[in-house]
Order: sequence, then structure tokens, then C-alpha cells
Amino acid sequence: MKNVLFITWDGPKTSYMEGLFMPILSQVQLQSDYVFHVIQFTWGTSEKIAITQKAAKELHIQYTAMPIMRKPIAIIGNLFTLYNGTRFLKKYIKNNAISVVMPRSTMPAIMVNRIPNRSFKVLFDADGLPLEERIDFSGLSRNSKQYQFFKAEELKMLLHADAVLTRSNKAIDIHLDALESKISKKFWVVLNGRNPDFFKPNWSEREKVRDELNISNHAKVFVYCGSLGPQYGWEEMMAIFKGYHEKNPSALFLILTGNDAFAHERIPHEIKSSIRIKTVPFAQVPSYLSVADVAFAIREPKFSMQGVAPIKLGEYLLMGIPTIASEGIGDTEQILNAIPNCFLYHHQNPSRVDDAVAFIESLGDTDFDIIRKFSIPFFSIEKSATSYCKALDSLK
Repeated sequence: MKNVLFITWDGPKTSYMEGLFMPILSQVQLQSDYVFHVIQFTWGTSEKIAITQKAAKELHIQYTAMPIMRKPIAIIGNLFTLYNGTRFLKKYIKNNAISVVMPRSTMPAIMVNRIPNRSFKVLFDADGLPLEERIDFSGLSRNSKQYQFFKAEELKMLLHADAVLTRSNKAIDIHLDALESKISKKFWVVLNGRNPDFFKPNWSEREKVRDELNISNHAKVFVYCGSLGPQYGWEEMMAIFKGYHEKNPSALFLILTGNDAFAHERIPHEIKSSIRIKTVPFAQVPSYLSVADVAFAIREPKFSMQGVAPIKLGEYLLMGIPTIASEGIGDTEQILNAIPNCFLYHHQNPSRVDDAVAFIESLGDTDFDIIRKFSIPFFSIEKSATSYCKALDSLK
């Protein structure tokens, strides 16, 4: 038995811990002799922490929430948290006989970088390309002292970690360029897996939810599920749906999101009556996805997007839904080339919207089970856990 400590730093609204990482880590425990502890630095509410604690207990993971100070201002609070967090981690690692420490992304890496005389292995979860994502979408400047500090810490961790996790092969190439190294043996691509017994086609739920939403059996239903913002292709989705809707007025677009205000403010007037926006609990997401005939996984293909593995893409495809997904997003292109009834959306193609509409019109009756069959090797939680086990086993 080996004790592994997973460390993360999250905002108040994120649900990655209970929705993605804990299920994967729990599956790793089932497939191996690794036992996981999780320390989540967060400024989430007590209610939000209680949800995560409940999930951890159900999945047999030792969970600790550590508060992130936000006063007197965020930057000072963060520095104070980093200092105290490093001291806390040292004690926790010693008291719990931790063999492997897994800092996820930049802030946990900063703390682990400051633990001297390590008695443990370090498996750095580099995640995507988080600093470059802040440049692409949040206005962070490469010339700023903040970026230079964080980048130096990231490079230090990449250099000294015993192994590194990424979400794409492209991210490995980018990290090797930054390190001026060609030695890739300590880098491992891991999968963002989902439970195929949870995300699966369900005809009874399809009929039930279609009745609830007053959708006829013959209407083509589009779906998008997830966050909304500048990187998630809102204008592209609206253009494709509008193009199809002009020829097929019965079509509907179901948007499942917590950012309902963003959506309501930006719906074109001429298709407003054909768009439904709902916020549903995670447990009900498969039921609502089951009504769909085509799904959107569009993201603006900025530089940082080469490092990501979109979680929703796996959910759509395990449900067997034909999917329109952007090129230039992690290793998406290679995956979609192996799965039927998927459309790779090329953002630089002037006819991309017309091509996407033509793809939808060509679908006919979809065999959801076939799409799901080809998707399981890429997106099942068992495959995901196996990818983590290989990286952990490399440390032995």
C-alpha cells in the first residue's frame, strides 16, 4: 500500500474535485494498491466544501479542505496561504507516511517546490497549460512579473518532478521546448475519464425529458453542456444552429449551464423561441443529454488549448451523441478520427458553418451505441485510471 497525496487549489464554484478527480482517484484505488489523500486549498463556502467532503467519504478518499485567505487583498492572502500551506503540507506528509505527492497545477507546485529534503516522490499534474490559458483568455501579460514568477515555479517543478502528467501529447512537446530538453520519458498523458455506466444512451429518459420540455419525437435537438465564456464558441454555436434552423424550423437547442445569465443576454432574437436554457444537478445531466441528436464541443483554438482534454467531449460521446468539436484542442483530432459521426470544426475555414450544417443534415438515424462503442477506449473511467496507474508505477 502506498499513500498518495493529491493537492489542488480551487475557486469557490469549481466542481472538478468531486465531479472529475475524485471518481478517477477512487477508480485508481480499486485497480491498485494506491491510497489517496486529497488536500484542497479553496475559498469555497462551507456548503460547497460539505458537498466535496460527502463525495470523498462515499469514494473512500481522505479529504482535507484548507482555506485560502482573500484579505486584506487577494494577492497578500494568497502569499499568506502559500506560506502556511507549505508548513501544513510538510507535517501532513510526515504524519501520514505519504510516498507520492501530486501537486495539481501552479499554486500547489509552488508549495511543494519549497519542501526541502524530500522523502517522497513527486508526480506533478501539469494539468493543461494554465498560465498560457490566462494569457489567452484573462489578459495576463507574458511580460508581467506575475507571469514570470509563476512560469519560473512551473519550470522548476517540471524539471525536478519525478514524473509529470499532461492531458495531451502536444502539451508534452510544449513543455519539452520550454525545458530545452528532448527527454520525454517522465511525461505521461492521462485521460479525463467518465463512468460509462452513468453516461450512456437511455431511450426511456430520452422520451421522458422530451415530454417534460415539450419536444416532439421528430425534432432535431442540439445540446451544449458546461461553462460559457469567451473561449467556448458561443457565436459559432449560434451560427451553426441558426443555419440549420432556417431550413428546419422544428429544431431546438438545449443549453445546460450554470452561466444562464450569459446565455440569456446573448441569444439572437430570431431563434430565441427555439432555445431552452436549464441548470440541472450533475446527477441529472445524462438524462438531459439523452434528448440530444447532436452536441457542441467548440472551443476557441488558442495556443493554450493544445494542452486540454475537454471533459464534456467524453460525456457526449459515451452517450453516443454525434458531436461537432474544434480542431486544435489537445489531442481531439486524433481521437475523433477514430470515432464515427463526429465533425472536426476548422475555425479558419470560411465555409465552416455551412460544412457543419451539411454534416448535421447528413446524419440520418443515429446509432448511438456504435458511437459509444468506439468512445469507451478513450473516455471510460477505467481507461483513465489505468493511465494514472502507469504514471504512478513509473515511480517505483
